[in-house]
Amino acid sequence: MDAKTLSANFDARERATVELRALTDEFAGKEMDAEARGKEERLLTAIADYDGRIRRGVDALAATQNVQSLMDSVTGSSGGVQARDNGPSLDDQLRSMNVNDSLSFPPEQRTVNKSNNPNVLKRSLFEQLLEQAVERSTIMRNGATIMTTENGEPIDFTVVTGRASASIVGESGAIPESEPTTAQVSVGAYKYAYASVISNELINDKALDLVGFLVGDAGPALGDGMGRHFLTGTGTGQPAGIFTAAPAATTTFATAAADAVVADKLIDFYHELQASYRRNAAYVVADTFAARMRKLKDSTGQYLWASGLQGGAPDTFNGKPVLTDDGVAANKVLFGDLSKYRVRMAGPLRVERSVDYKFMNDQVVYRFIQRADGLLTDTRAAKVLTIT
Repeated sequence: MDAKTLSANFDARERATVELRALTDEFAGKEMDAEARGKEERLLTAIADYDGRIRRGVDALAATQNVQSLMDSVTGSSGGVQARDNGPSLDDQLRSMNVNDSLSFPPEQRTVNKSNNPNVLKRSLFEQLLEQAVERSTIMRNGATIMTTENGEPIDFTVVTGRASASIVGESGAIPESEPTTAQVSVGAYKYAYASVISNELINDKALDLVGFLVGDAGPALGDGMGRHFLTGTGTGQPAGIFTAAPAATTTFATAAADAVVADKLIDFYHELQASYRRNAAYVVADTFAARMRKLKDSTGQYLWASGLQGGAPDTFNGKPVLTDDGVAANKVLFGDLSKYRVRMAGPLRVERSVDYKFMNDQVVYRFIQRADGLLTDTRAAKVLTIT
């Protein structure tokens, strides 16, 4: 999307917003009739559509600028220096792997580009794939703490379930003991794997960017598998997701509740989380429930939803980010500080090649294996509301 098209979308959104504001003012303090509700629904849908277009346009323009800046620094088109050849490229390594070869890409591996510019670095395959995986995982993309370890040995974490407290003590009085409430939880390493099948013609003729294709294929697949478990995993044979580990909220409401009731209940739910956790908290909901949140208003008739129009900025409800994921149940709403969820990447990314499995089809199979786990390290940092 070019700047002219982006500007046109901004203008169209502003016109729809003005029309919606006029409709809201017209029915301030009274119930909308069927015709007005239909118009409100159409305007909200149009604004949401423009929001999506604007975000994609802003992100695309920013990405174009970043890529051009990177290319300039590598090729010297903006006064930089030419990058030197450092031997076989990653693409060539993947093409020339023998049948029983295995490549490992440790998380900490970074290959320095031997040019006069020490700041130009080649990202390892691990970093490229992890970037794609993070993009597909709502919790990793929005603040979860990600740690990497050399292997998958179990690690014990002390999970805080209640804090210690101080009290006033008189002169020479005994100081009462107070300890935080904790629980020991072990985080391990579940094996996430994905295989990509490619024809020999594509590989040998170098008709495609092999690294780009494999990263774009395997990264989202691994990220989607991990991301769903980090949200809603049961903890049995898979990571315990944040929805599973977070305690239940006392606030609830019925699916058929009026919008005014839902708005008030969500505000009550907001205040169930301690203030120290609310500062960095976000809502995580199904897309269908986000559509309902978009229509909720406060007592003065103002919408509680605000669209994030800047590149990378999320939509907000009652001032807090709203994140959507199709892995979340339609009757669940999480509100919490996602940085208290810890993701563990265990060991290196393994890439292996086989010509045997698809021998009769003259195809090559690349398989990717990454071990990972996750847990919520502070159960007071998030709560889950269940809609009855």
